[in-house]
Amino acid sequence: MHKVAPKKKFGQNFLTDQSVIERIVSIAGQLENKSILEIGGGSGNLTKHLIKAKPKNLIVVEIDKDYVEILSKILQSSSVKTTLISEDILKTDIYSYFSEPPVIFGNLPYNISTKILAKLLTPSNDESKWDKLFLMFQLEVANRIVAKPNTKQYGRLSLFSQFYSFPSLELQIPKTSFFPTPKVESALVKFQSNHKYCHKHNSALFRDIIKESFQGRRKMIKNTLKTTYKNIIELMAMSDIPEDSRPENITLQQFCLLTDAIDKSSN
Repeated sequence: MHKVAPKKKFGQNFLTDQSVIERIVSIAGQLENKSILEIGGGSGNLTKHLIKAKPKNLIVVEIDKDYVEILSKILQSSSVKTTLISEDILKTDIYSYFSEPPVIFGNLPYNISTKILAKLLTPSNDESKWDKLFLMFQLEVANRIVAKPNTKQYGRLSLFSQFYSFPSLELQIPKTSFFPTPKVESALVKFQSNHKYCHKHNSALFRDIIKESFQGRRKMIKNTLKTTYKNIIELMAMSDIPEDSRPENITLQQFCLLTDAIDKSSN
């Protein structure tokens, strides 16, 4: 199917189902004259459809040198302004290539998908540098990203994602849509910028609080956080959080209020 065999070390499972690819581009909406970034171009299946959408410019990042030649031919044959970056996405200053926030697409390797998401969502200098994200994850991870309080899926990833964005699960993708066929189902998640929380609260402190809180998922957070924050019960009361709350019961809004209360008490 491919001239170059997919590599396990890069977590390569290429999306080959044309109807799914067309659906993803359709879900993304108007892309003409937009700046687009594709993470992991691979064999170019999605790349070809992104070119057809007539963007202003298309930048593709691909770490696997063996696919550079394949992608180069696809990009060079288009009338769209294109750039191919053969680097590790986690070590690349991708936004330096854009003069405006890009729409970002990615069929992310399962093993580093949350690391890539963290890089994309966490703004530098309190400024989001992307327009929208359309990212493919293992279905279980996608469900955690969009999860609500009082569910098993709700956790640190849910809060982190919803603090920086409005994520929505747009499409479940069967494993038969990929080559080689993975062992799990996948899903497309759309992320829209969320300035409601990340610009109003101490984001670094928020990340520390949710990280520490979910280290003891089944514990009441007053017990988990009391070592770091001596007056945690008082701070919880100020944040409308019941004293017997466990982290999975606490809403994003309540965690933001707790962040503010802790921030003020430490100043």
